[in-house]
Amino acid sequence: MLDLMKGKRTLKVAQLMLKVGGVIVGLLLALLGAFRELFASVDVEHDDDRQLHDSDLSGELNHRTGRLDSGTDPYGWYERD
Repeated sequence: MLDLMKGKRTLKVAQLMLKVGGVIVGLLLALLGAFRELFASVDVEHDDDRQLHDSDLSGELNHRTGRLDSGTDPYGWYERD
């Protein structure tokens, strides 16, 4: 009789461990999905997307940014001729 009770306890412990493991795996998958959505939604600004009037090929040197631009940056400073 004692042997049968011991087997039931082992079975219940194994079932409990499977349930807890399933919950942990589910939480990890949800966390990974949240991180994936977070990093996929980050907008990255590339230098290729700059407008022609803000290109480094022409314009005045903006000492604030260290680039050539159209001279219309309200916070930039430009050298006077």
